[in-house]
This record gives sequence, C-alpha cells and structure tokens, in this order.
Amino acid sequence: MKREQFIDYFKSLGYILIESDNYNIANRIRKYDKNLFLFFNPKRKRYEIHSCTFFPSNRPTYCVGSPYLDSELILMLKRADNRTEFGLREKMDLLEREELQRENENKKKEQDFRDNFIKTIAKEEIKETRHFYMGR
Repeated sequence: MKREQFIDYFKSLGYILIESDNYNIANRIRKYDKNLFLFFNPKRKRYEIHSCTFFPSNRPTYCVGSPYLDSELILMLKRADNRTEFGLREKMDLLEREELQRENENKKKEQDFRDNFIKTIAKEEIKETRHFYMGR
C-alpha cells in the first residue's frame, strides 16, 4: 500500500516510473532493496533512484541521480552515503557475488557437458576403429 502511494505521489509530480530498461537497472535495484525505485525526472532530465523506506515522512527519498541510464547509476548508489537501509552496500555486494558464482557454476556445467560429449564421441570412434582393424 505504501509503495503504491509512493509511486502515485511521484507520478503526480511528473516523474516517470522506469520498471524495465536495456541495462536491467530497475530490476537490479529491486533485487537489492524492494523499497528502491527508478524514476525519470523530466524537469531535471535525469534518472533518479528513490527509496520509499521513510515515505511519507519528511525525510528525503532521493538516493542518487544521473543524466544517463547505465551501470554507473548502480555504482553511484553503492558509493552514496545513503541512509535508506543499513547495510545496503554489503547487501548489493553479496547479491552480485552470488550472481557471479551462479554464472561461474553454469559455465562450469556447460564445459563439463562439452568435455563429456567429446569423450563419448572419442570412445565411439575408438570402438569403430578397432572393429575394422585387421592386425597381423
């Protein structure tokens, strides 16, 4: 309920909620903290990350902003002295490490599959070669 009010409030100010983008920024910040939202501020012509953690109190919701929608926005969020949630930087680092570990595990599984496939093919070729061998 609070999240919907937060989004409605910013839309009433003219902000545009970004729910998906080419760089996957909106999804990444939602993974880090469900209270973070990516908006485009047409008045300032920049992308901004806001937190609804303290909404509707008088505490600021703004975290970081950039005229460009790219991965630099995530780095800025990491570096920011942002009081939206204690341990946000650690949480972001942990999620990124887990994602990298999953990617590495998937790559290893793919490589193991390829290696096993090649070994199986090689064994079949050896069997076929032995079958036609007419030694002295």
